[in-house]
Amino acid sequence: MTAQDTAPQTPAASPLILGTMGWGDVERARGALRAGLEAGIGLLDTADIYGAGASEETVGALLAELDPAERTRLRVQTKSGIVLHEPGPDGTPAVRYDNSPAYLHDRLALSLERLGLDRVDTLVVHRPDVLTPVSDTVRAFLDAREAGRVDALGVSNMGTRRVLEYQHALREVSADGTGLACVQVELGLHHRMLVESVVLANHPAAAPDGGAGDLGEVCAGEGIEIQAWGPLGQGRFTRGSDGTVPADPAEQAALAAAGGAPAVVARVARELEVSREAVVLAWLLRLPWGVRPVVGTQDPARIASCAQAADAAARMDGAQWHRLWTAARGETLP
Repeated sequence: MTAQDTAPQTPAASPLILGTMGWGDVERARGALRAGLEAGIGLLDTADIYGAGASEETVGALLAELDPAERTRLRVQTKSGIVLHEPGPDGTPAVRYDNSPAYLHDRLALSLERLGLDRVDTLVVHRPDVLTPVSDTVRAFLDAREAGRVDALGVSNMGTRRVLEYQHALREVSADGTGLACVQVELGLHHRMLVESVVLANHPAAAPDGGAGDLGEVCAGEGIEIQAWGPLGQGRFTRGSDGTVPADPAEQAALAAAGGAPAVVARVARELEVSREAVVLAWLLRLPWGVRPVVGTQDPARIASCAQAADAAARMDGAQWHRLWTAARGETLP
């Protein structure tokens, strides 16, 4: 036996992303991060508004605890562009979007301070600000990259046309032809618009696509990674098949909206010998667009269950994929 045979094995890289929206309690988040590392997850996703900065502070504290080998396995991305709780003239807090260079410059500086980092791997524009020209936001990113504060640019919650505006503007002005790194959108068995706008085209059952109907195919063609937020749909497909009822009213409502789909998810999970969470995520991984689910749970056991998704996707056949889709729709395909 050689020293290499007895050395600790590095987990295989996972397509999953560990979301940190709920991170605030360091001890609980530490368990989530440890489970993520054990699952081979290599990307943390946060935002300046998560917990009013508490998420970034917690991420920073936990990154500082890691040994160098573990730290080098992790990339960090943060989001900016949403202004929360800004009081209006009557004192009522409101929400607005700001992608201006000055705002992004200041928010990135605050994010780096909270994270305890000199740079982040990706800065994601959280929501579109139609008052700021895309070219101005792109220039702000390039300035930050030149200053060594960020490596890549992404966008979130944007339609195809806006995504392509960013892609073209970035490639036109960047010296090395850099394009967008990623697009974040809500996507999952519960939020199937990107799928159904393609498959059910020219059919009355097609859902309004919000200007993003062809986003999956466009991003695949442009080499832009799609990151799916909320992929587990608040657990609506992974709870309830055993007859239990969640205590949380929001989870009860989500479960009711799922209809008979949890039973189908449980059946496919038995067929593939994986967890129900893995089945739900595998449905996304089977899409030909290179989708990466952003998993937001802090439960180590659930993170471990999600980690089976790549294996489940590799073994899920087309019939199982369509059974899941049909069950989630609540009606047969046309």
